[in-house]
Amino acid sequence: MAKNLVCLSLVNCPSLTEVPSSLQYLDKLEELDLDLSYNLTSFPMLDSKVLRKLAIRRCLDMTTCPTISQNMKSLHLAETSIKEVPQSVASELESLYLNDCPEVTKFPDYLEDIEELYLNGTPIKALPELPPSLTTLTTHDCPSLETVTSTINIAWLWHRLDFRNCFKLDQKPLVAAMHLKIQSGEEIKGFDETIRMVLPGSEIPEWFGDKGIGSSLTIQLPSNCHQLKGIAFCLVFPPPLPYHEMPYEFDDHPEVRVNVVCHVKSKNGEHDGDDEVVLNSLKTCDSDHMILHYVLRLVNNLSKYSGNEVTFKFYHAVSPWGRRVDHEIRRPVELKSCGVYLHFDENLPADKSSEEN
Repeated sequence: MAKNLVCLSLVNCPSLTEVPSSLQYLDKLEELDLDLSYNLTSFPMLDSKVLRKLAIRRCLDMTTCPTISQNMKSLHLAETSIKEVPQSVASELESLYLNDCPEVTKFPDYLEDIEELYLNGTPIKALPELPPSLTTLTTHDCPSLETVTSTINIAWLWHRLDFRNCFKLDQKPLVAAMHLKIQSGEEIKGFDETIRMVLPGSEIPEWFGDKGIGSSLTIQLPSNCHQLKGIAFCLVFPPPLPYHEMPYEFDDHPEVRVNVVCHVKSKNGEHDGDDEVVLNSLKTCDSDHMILHYVLRLVNNLSKYSGNEVTFKFYHAVSPWGRRVDHEIRRPVELKSCGVYLHFDENLPADKSSEEN
């Protein structure tokens, strides 16, 4: 082997059953990719000081985590038969991919520097203690997952919590934590300033004061909309989720979104307000699921309509990949029920200049 190799890719090598021991002499190797080497069963001890990224995805016969450098930053073990990741291997990791590993039940108690953790499709029952550095966590399709209390205090995770098909999950602490986070008025992390969570079930939380059946909900806005801080929606989807209800000839894999539009009836007439994306990339589930979504962006549109009637309409927006937005197709989304929660900040001053609508 060339001793000056920095990157080595042995992707899709079904004849590869073991990695040559001579690999340990590549003292400049920084990245090693062994994806799709389905028959790979063994890996030599590799105490490299420079190896930063190792990928062994879809190597189904790999049952033991390789003994590798403690300086590793990114470790991809998705779709392997790995059972655990030793603390020594994970001490410096920033990205760990264990998604769709059917045997993994144990991983390090504390991942000090972790930023990305992919655990979807695993039989884990609880999450380890997680550091505030974590910005990405995937936990959907974990049927044995029961507790995730360690995620509640990590601000960056709240914009994309997905517990789809986590049927044993204790939801009450999560739903209560979301409510408290909204009420606290603290800064919302993430580029879109939203809080979003997907959960199995159909019971809209009690703190959603306005509830309805179907794909729209009409409410009377209170008189203090100048103090409106944010709006939360809860949408309950029956199975199957909409992705498989939309046969379009123009593309086999369209992007599917659910949007909400605010339709205001005021003294000056009727007005369509701003649209807001509620959920991206819907997937099929075999039972009822709900999305809880809190957003700030719609507030400016509604704050001037105190005392007026507003209808929230939920619809599909489907755009073929590679096409312009003006090609998108819209239609009402099928919902079992929906709820709206208006969050007010009583510390905001009265808007004496507001016009009568």
